[in-house]
Amino acid sequence: MENKKVKSLKLAASIIMMAVMSFVISSCNKNSEDTFSSEDVATSSNESTSESQTSETDDIATNVLNGNDAATGRVEAGNDDIRIACATITKGANNTKEAGTITVDFGTGCTDASKNTRKGKITISWTGGRWFLAGSTHTIKFNGYSINDVKFSDNDTRTVANISTAASPLTWTVTSSHTLTYPDATTTSRAVNFTKKWNRTTNISDDTWTISQTSGAVNAASGTNKKGKSYTMKITTPLVYSRSCALSNKVFKPISGKKTITVDAKDILFDFGTGTCDNTYTVTVNGKTKTITAKNDGSGD
Repeated sequence: MENKKVKSLKLAASIIMMAVMSFVISSCNKNSEDTFSSEDVATSSNESTSESQTSETDDIATNVLNGNDAATGRVEAGNDDIRIACATITKGANNTKEAGTITVDFGTGCTDASKNTRKGKITISWTGGRWFLAGSTHTIKFNGYSINDVKFSDNDTRTVANISTAASPLTWTVTSSHTLTYPDATTTSRAVNFTKKWNRTTNISDDTWTISQTSGAVNAASGTNKKGKSYTMKITTPLVYSRSCALSNKVFKPISGKKTITVDAKDILFDFGTGTCDNTYTVTVNGKTKTITAKNDGSGD
């Protein structure tokens, strides 16, 4: 019974998280160029792409931790997560369900069914119990890790703490610091501090995720873009992601909520609406508002 429950939890987590990762601002149509300056486009795209690439590691960690019921030692990745199907997964010799370490090793190149190539290692360490139980914390670190030749710093750390007080919503705080190096040798940096809630329902298809700025945090994220410009990102109204939209309508963006990216004292306002399952949202810059339609193929073009 418990394994079925965890499997359902993992399935929902994977689908929603992949939906979140698939939506990046670089998917905006070219008509947005009369609203954005080149600097606005670069900052919005860089921030969203960094979110996509770094948040993916949360989801990989969730799926790996979920498989921790297997015997200690080397185990093969499950077929349910194509991203790690070609990786070698090794458990620590003294692992338990409550604490331990697992390394996901992509070697010198591991290409998944979606043609994404990962290299290097991700190490997940956890204490306090299973990922879905209150009081548990897992930390994600990297050793030579890259995806499609975008390299993570070996100094990067991502910490996910379960602060749930009820079966629903399951609640985590996420804090992290990342530096990404691109094939052209440019870099971006990004630190995050937000709270993620999984709003579970009797029908799993109706589940939603809510991302909000952690109470007391100055920003939900801050960093520098590829041009070295500093920016901050605030979530002014919690961002809500719908599992049913991700599954049936392939909507890979929040269905509601607002965020603001600030660069050079300029605010770029994003409004995702009030719950409609579609691919449109509005952007306001210097008092000018434009409706944008994002692609839903995850191409980032």
